[in-house]
Amino acid sequence: MKILLSTLALSGHLISSAVAEDGKIPAYFVLDQTYGGGFDTAAWQAAIDAIKGHGRLVHTYNFAGDKQVVSQAQQDVAKANAQKPIYLVNEKVAKDSTELRQSLATFKEQLRNDTNSKGSQVVAEWPMCALVEQGSEGAVRAMQGGVILLIDHPQAAAHCYAMVQSYFLTPAAPDGKRAAPVSVDATTVAMQAKLPPMKLARHILADKAASKRGDFVERPTNVFKPGEEIFVYAYFENVGRINVGTPMSSYEIGLDIEVRDPAGKVLRTFPDAHVFKAESPPPFPVSAKHFTNFATAGIALHDPGDYVVAYIFHDRSRPETPPVTAAFEVTVK
Repeated sequence: MKILLSTLALSGHLISSAVAEDGKIPAYFVLDQTYGGGFDTAAWQAAIDAIKGHGRLVHTYNFAGDKQVVSQAQQDVAKANAQKPIYLVNEKVAKDSTELRQSLATFKEQLRNDTNSKGSQVVAEWPMCALVEQGSEGAVRAMQGGVILLIDHPQAAAHCYAMVQSYFLTPAAPDGKRAAPVSVDATTVAMQAKLPPMKLARHILADKAASKRGDFVERPTNVFKPGEEIFVYAYFENVGRINVGTPMSSYEIGLDIEVRDPAGKVLRTFPDAHVFKAESPPPFPVSAKHFTNFATAGIALHDPGDYVVAYIFHDRSRPETPPVTAAFEVTVK
């Protein structure tokens, strides 16, 4: 997918000289109804109505090819002693959040390589959409504006328009940057609130060579040579998230390893052997799969004998829940 920044040829954005009592600033939006799928004007108005104070802060103009609309917006901005209006383009680029992230990755690469888009950047990302601000350099320099990239879903417009409005209603810092509003997905939060403790859904002594190809298949034997890695694969369900429901959401799974004799006596321990962690923003639509993860780990034993190697995993997002253990009987010879 290639997103054409040339669609912003009339664009600009506003920072008002006056700040409202609630810390917001007026914003004058010119919505481009001539490109792509156009705006859902009912959803845009609903976003205005949903946030207190927007009625006196958000000013909207629908552009359908008549440049007088842009002129009127500019005149109103001048009367308000404000800067240029925000010219927005609306593009449906994905069917779900996974596809949206893939499109964004491609788009960011395009921004890095296209000299005409110098200064343009993705300034905010949410589960259902992202906001691109056009820079002041390149072929369309002095023309600023924005593109809303969103998924093709009935809920996306209402949610994303509110986020975009909030973004531009926030005064910019001295360096010109704004803090993007944080989206909290209530459905994801509610799902985690009811989530049982982490569960080990599958665990195997894995073939490491196959794992390098992305295939996690069981090793045909539990016999290892001295010094050979005892490599395992584990798949978990009900893994909690830190900062659940937000773009900062992440998971952390701690690992302890114990080497035991066949009777269960602990011969050696490796506390905090590893921590598996990564960002994990909520997808849209969210499902139980969001709370799943897998991990691979290994240890080498040098002394011949029969052992039980226990890999003990902890859900660090919910330390009050019990750990789960993947134990394997192995022979070293």
